[in-house]
Amino acid sequence: MSLDLTFIGQIVIFLTLVVLMRKYLYGPMIDLMEARSQKIADGLAAADAGNEAKARAEVEIAEQLKEARTKAVEIIASAEKRSAEINEAAVVKAREEAQQIVDAARDEVGAELNRARQTLRAEVAGIAMLAAERVVESELDASRHATLVEGIVSRGFGNA
Repeated sequence: MSLDLTFIGQIVIFLTLVVLMRKYLYGPMIDLMEARSQKIADGLAAADAGNEAKARAEVEIAEQLKEARTKAVEIIASAEKRSAEINEAAVVKAREEAQQIVDAARDEVGAELNRARQTLRAEVAGIAMLAAERVVESELDASRHATLVEGIVSRGFGNA
């Protein structure tokens, strides 16, 4: 077994190349690959954290929307209740005002009716007096008039 010097030189050169390549080529390349793997892992972790944050935000948004809807329903119910109260109050007030107007109109009609009756009575009394005066003037002559006056005086003042 004879080993040549050439073969030994080739082995030494090969081993030197392996050491140099490992130190200057494979080492930095492995470091770059590990750094890239770490970046990818960090990116995936950040994506997972972002997804978790997104899920939490969606849950929070859903809760806030639910609260807002509940509050909106309460506000609408309160507004409808207040509207009904205002409407009822307006109806009651309108009825009261209408009743007051009707009562005032009745009072006014009653007063006008009483005034008309008084006027009618006065006119009827005047007409009756005028008719009686004319009847008495046409039927009584001087002798009958004297007899009538004496009878009234004697009845009215005779006992006095």
